[in-house]
Amino acid sequence: MKDELKKEFARRIAQANPVSMITILYDMTLIYLEDAGKALEAQQERRFVLEIHHAQDCLMELINSLDMKYEPAPALYALYLYMHKEMANAVISSSAEPLSQPVSILTRLRDAYLELEKTGSFEPVMDNTQQIYAGLTYGKGSLVESVAQPAGSRGFLV
Repeated sequence: MKDELKKEFARRIAQANPVSMITILYDMTLIYLEDAGKALEAQQERRFVLEIHHAQDCLMELINSLDMKYEPAPALYALYLYMHKEMANAVISSSAEPLSQPVSILTRLRDAYLELEKTGSFEPVMDNTQQIYAGLTYGKGSLVESVAQPAGSRGFLV
């Protein structure tokens, strides 16, 4: 994942609510799988394995966030384990073919959570974060972001 995308995800996470955090993890997993496919095409075996491991780490975060007392957590758990296994099969076989099913599942889940984000009003996960405004000022050849409050505690209550 490129540094620019990492910064974008950091901004999204700072403003995220519980549902959008899941959407962000789906997005990150899909990007890691896409990068794994590119690495395999470029015959970069180590990078392929590394990107798959990053995607599996995202899946493990999703698994750990499940509350098994509520539906559809058991079904999601089974799906996440299946996708994790398929990613391991991709590493073992050095092939992107086993990744097609996880990509399809993740895309549909991501779309469902995007719809859920639109229907509900959820509180942000992090309190006391900086508000970021893009487009208020411009740099030479680029858009500059402005921060609305000082970087005192950056999301952590003191």
